[in-house]
Amino acid sequence: MPSDRGSLVALRARVAALRAPSCAMAHESIALGPDARPVRSSLSPSGYARVGICPASTRANHVGCSHTTARYLLRDALDTLPDDADAALKDDLRALENAISLLDHRRYDAETRHAQALDGGTPAEAAAARRVIDDLVAEHRACAVRALALRDAVLARLDAALTSSDLVADVTSS
Repeated sequence: MPSDRGSLVALRARVAALRAPSCAMAHESIALGPDARPVRSSLSPSGYARVGICPASTRANHVGCSHTTARYLLRDALDTLPDDADAALKDDLRALENAISLLDHRRYDAETRHAQALDGGTPAEAAAARRVIDDLVAEHRACAVRALALRDAVLARLDAALTSSDLVADVTSS
């Protein structure tokens, strides 16, 4: 645990700043041209152009993003706290990270299937592929809710550490 209250307060402020906006993993979307057809790209393994990843400044505090380091801050905060009871929170965080990573790949695959259906499939195939994407977006929203709940649980643990008698004793003895 940080030996001084100031370090713990600073860590708490950084954790409190974490957010999970409703981005719907838009970076996995395939761009559509003015004709509502998927844009082709020879640079992409799927053959289609994606809309692109969010700016680093957006990802930096987005705990629900698959391309963020924001969840590392939660892990760092949990590693800072001395209680083994936080092992369950660490497990929850690890499970969330895995879920978001897999969801990211599933969204890209679904977007590719949708683009292929728009290019050469039937309207029914395109609609079915779109429903899969919508379901994945809803799943991502649920992951964002889980991420915020974890953030709040970490904040509660940090608050408890800030009010602990051990920290007060550490601060007053230095």
